[in-house]
Amino acid sequence: MKMRSPTAALSENPLRASAKLDAGMVQMLSMMVDDAEQPVTLELRDFGIWAVTEEGVRMFIGSMEKRPAERDTPRAS
Repeated sequence: MKMRSPTAALSENPLRASAKLDAGMVQMLSMMVDDAEQPVTLELRDFGIWAVTEEGVRMFIGSMEKRPAERDTPRAS
């Protein structure tokens, strides 16, 4: 089996969103995981990043920068 370069894999799976987490955000997320004693789901929404437990407890982690869809990206004329 031929291995593909990381660049090829990245181009086939474009980045949809990025999130910058500072130390405080990581600490909040870590505390939630420790308190829940179970996996926590991260939701990446237009208005931010949320951690959600299986019981539905939600905690706002921080803001997020949405990547424009390819069709939304302005093109040079």
